[in-house]
Amino acid sequence: MPPTKPTVFKTTQRLEKAYAQGIQSIVRRVLKPIGTGQDLESWLQELADRTRHADVQEASDLLARRMVFWTNTKNVKSWRAAAAKSQKSRELYRLLQREMQGGLGVKVQRLIQDNAKYISSVPLDAAQTLVHEVRAAQQAGTRPATVTKMLRTRFPELLRSRVHLISRTETAKASLALTQARCEDLDIKFAEWLTSEDVRVRKSHKALDKVIFAWSDLPDPEALAGEKSSLGHYGPGGCPNCRCTTAPLLDVDYIGWPRKVYRNGSIHQMTKPQFLAAFEGTA
Repeated sequence: MPPTKPTVFKTTQRLEKAYAQGIQSIVRRVLKPIGTGQDLESWLQELADRTRHADVQEASDLLARRMVFWTNTKNVKSWRAAAAKSQKSRELYRLLQREMQGGLGVKVQRLIQDNAKYISSVPLDAAQTLVHEVRAAQQAGTRPATVTKMLRTRFPELLRSRVHLISRTETAKASLALTQARCEDLDIKFAEWLTSEDVRVRKSHKALDKVIFAWSDLPDPEALAGEKSSLGHYGPGGCPNCRCTTAPLLDVDYIGWPRKVYRNGSIHQMTKPQFLAAFEGTA
């Protein structure tokens, strides 16, 4: 069987942009500029109270549901494209039709709940960072006029940064979570890590490009690269601002060998017989 081009499972910039715009719309509902003579603590408390209002929580939940729905729709299209290339196509289509009744339904609800929390917390998280920076500046003897300028200009910068981080990271993580959940439901135990193959790919991820890994044994990219990090083990798209994607391994006969394979904390070059022997009973 000649190798076939893998079906890549990823999110899109259009989805990231739409999600970011939705978050910004909700943020505008919450924001209230600090009043003249108002202390930072009371301003923070007002923001915290506003994020808990029913309209903000409902809007955050609705946007999270939309994002997960958009991501899931894209993910299903990728699965159908992958199934069309597989000898197991009938089985895959059948399982895709009844999947929401199982573990994937639980995963979807968890994604919605987590993202709703992230969305509503954006203004408060940015405000807390701003307050920390302002206090540090005050302790360093910064002039009051400069501190006032920080309050006016730095806050929008922090908001934009936070919205960008959430929109990129959470759509990628949602795509990864849905792909992994479907693999587990379909008993597909392996996938391929794919980078964007450009200059912005971080060093720890370059080493994993086109590497086969098991869902039950996700790599620690930073440890592999000799870097200190608290990120731990994760899959493609599973860390902040990661643009990597994944391709589930539907059949070992559909890819070219030898291949790089991650196993037990290191990467090995394996032939097909070596791979089958190493993962006997699972591949």
